[in-house]
Amino acid sequence: MSKPKRNTKKAAQGKARPVAAKSKKAEASKTKAKPAPAKKTLTQKKPVPAKKPVPKKPAAKPAPKKVVKKAPPSKTVVKKPVAKAPLPKTKPDVVKSAPAPAQPAPKPAAKAAKPQAPAKPAAAVKAAPAPAPAKPAPAAKAAAAPAKKPAAPPVEVAAPTAAPVAAVVKKAPAQPLPAPGPTKTGALFYDSHMHTPLCKHAWGEPEEYAQQALKAGLKGIIFTCHCPMPNSFWPTVRMSESEFEIYLALVQRAADAFKGKLDIRLGIESEYYPGCEEYIAALHQRADFHYVLGAVHWQAKEYLNKYETGTIENFRRTYFEHLAKSAESGLYDCLAHPDLVKNYHPDSWCFAIVKNTVSTALDRIAATGVAMELNTSGLNKSYSEMNPGNEMLRMMADRKIPIVLGSDSHRAVRVGEHFVTALNHLTEAGYEKVSYFLNRQRIDLPISEVLASLKKAADHNA
Repeated sequence: MSKPKRNTKKAAQGKARPVAAKSKKAEASKTKAKPAPAKKTLTQKKPVPAKKPVPKKPAAKPAPKKVVKKAPPSKTVVKKPVAKAPLPKTKPDVVKSAPAPAQPAPKPAAKAAKPQAPAKPAAAVKAAPAPAPAKPAPAAKAAAAPAKKPAAPPVEVAAPTAAPVAAVVKKAPAQPLPAPGPTKTGALFYDSHMHTPLCKHAWGEPEEYAQQALKAGLKGIIFTCHCPMPNSFWPTVRMSESEFEIYLALVQRAADAFKGKLDIRLGIESEYYPGCEEYIAALHQRADFHYVLGAVHWQAKEYLNKYETGTIENFRRTYFEHLAKSAESGLYDCLAHPDLVKNYHPDSWCFAIVKNTVSTALDRIAATGVAMELNTSGLNKSYSEMNPGNEMLRMMADRKIPIVLGSDSHRAVRVGEHFVTALNHLTEAGYEKVSYFLNRQRIDLPISEVLASLKKAADHNA
């Protein structure tokens, strides 16, 4: 019974020993397994050199960096507009101001076309949809702009204004033209320049002027009161826009009152001021004017503020330049008091200083066929001489510029004043004929016949 116990022990021992061996092997395997993680730690340390290839990857990235360096050409394109300093500054301002104000809107339209080309592709994509609506937008804004700034560009106005004037000339008069030749009293001629109280510096009703015309031996008179002007231009010496219809009624009232005794016609003294040509052209079509007298008034505050720069002589030269332009505009039948500027610092007036300028202006006026006025009221001004003076009058006669007489009456007593003296001046200057206008058509009469008619009709009406 004991033997089997020993065997069991041995068996147990025999069995135990291999287990121990196995445990040693397990430990050995464990010990061997431990270095494996050590190797893993080594592999973990290898990522450190793996970071070294990272610089190699940036080495591969320089290629895109070079591509980035190629982008500077677009920057240089951006720099080109930067050379035009005002443009980049205005672009952001325009973008901000475009939605709010109406005035700067037309400008961005013109400038927006430029940034589209040099802009970055993203900006170009954004700008691309803009031009399509932008084109109708400026048209609408451009139409709105003149409403706030009625001063249309003169260069564009000059061409269209010639046509309306021709149309006005062809209009039929509101009342029939008088029979040609002298009246029963022998009257033959017209005083073609006088005013009404609507100009705010004339006195007396139109009927009073008409009565004086009969005493002066005239066949007719033409009222030429100062026209209304836009933007309150020199408002203290002219009728307002609201008084235009009143002016027409005043003249018609006098014409009806003197029907069969004196021919009374509607005219206008129409201002010439650069930038107002479009307004004036439209004004001339608002009534059946028989006579349109153009005038450059240097006395206007607006005119002085804009053109009174430099010397006195330069200011006078500017005046004569505008006189020539007024004739070339095609808006007027005749030019009023053509050397009126001699009353600007009259103590320094010397015709010889501006003679060359006057000569050039007269050449241009003669080419248009527009008439010029001998204004007898110059004798009542600070430089006491008719407008124009005798030397300029001779230069006009040499160029065969038609001449019209006007008293420029602001009081009834001056209608027809100094006409005999004026006609004698014309003869001395070389003129043989003197003119007046009816229905915008010039009528020429021999000076000798006009002189005889004035004396005969005045004696008859005395």
